[in-house]
Amino acid sequence: MKNDKIIFLAEQFLRSLQVNFVTPGTIGLENNNRVEVIFLVPMALDPNVVIDPPDVRAWVDINTGKVERIYQM
Repeated sequence: MKNDKIIFLAEQFLRSLQVNFVTPGTIGLENNNRVEVIFLVPMALDPNVVIDPPDVRAWVDINTGKVERIYQM
């Protein structure tokens, strides 16, 4: 599966959960058959605001297309 398709699947999934994020997404870690996709959250673009974590992430299974959110602390 190509990176643009992986990012597209992650975008669709996060939108279905009504999660706010900024495009474009970037590819992160690759683990077994899963690829991490990272999107900044809108408030992270404001230099006067500190937000932790500054992004939202999702795993995309490259074999099945299944996407799951990565919860961060």
